[in-house]
Amino acid sequence: MSDLRSELLGRRGATIPPYRMLLPPGWDAYDLSEQTEKELVKRATTRLRAAQATEALTLNLSRQVRDALASVRAQNGFVYAFAGESAPTWALGSASLIGIKRAATPEAPLGRVVENVIANQGGVAVGEGHRIVRWTERRPVSMDDVDAVSFMINYLIPIPGSKLTEAVQWTVTVAHEADLPEDDPVLELWVALFDAHVATFTWEA
Repeated sequence: MSDLRSELLGRRGATIPPYRMLLPPGWDAYDLSEQTEKELVKRATTRLRAAQATEALTLNLSRQVRDALASVRAQNGFVYAFAGESAPTWALGSASLIGIKRAATPEAPLGRVVENVIANQGGVAVGEGHRIVRWTERRPVSMDDVDAVSFMINYLIPIPGSKLTEAVQWTVTVAHEADLPEDDPVLELWVALFDAHVATFTWEA
């Protein structure tokens, strides 16, 4: 299992060129291998059993871990990150980060994708040289039969040498109660936090 701590490193031979990016303090990043899945499920199971959780709750969490990693793999993902036990107590709440590789298609060239998010989804350029495009989305979800909202912060970064046919997309997902206003300060802080961290993204020579 790849535990990359607070600095996220892209390894040579991965699906994208090598890169570096800082993560928030206490966040851990993992690859998407079957070994990672087994270890994450084992860790979650051990913690729940130590807390005397029911077997049904333990099995449900194990399924959620497997489903989450399977979903990222299906999106051509290459890394998954979230706050670990050492995350500061002032953390804003629960969130996760995934990195996926996007490829242009005849129906959706990356230039058109960027134009669409800027025109229709409030997309803005962030980072040095305005090389990163960020936009947000909100989707209703149900968590344990409770209505909630999945708030997503997306960042698109072209892969050098691809002539704008390939890009890295980072997506931060924050789940919150359905009645939380869209302009709630906590959500704005999540955006500011990851604007700062994704801005550290750089391709390795």
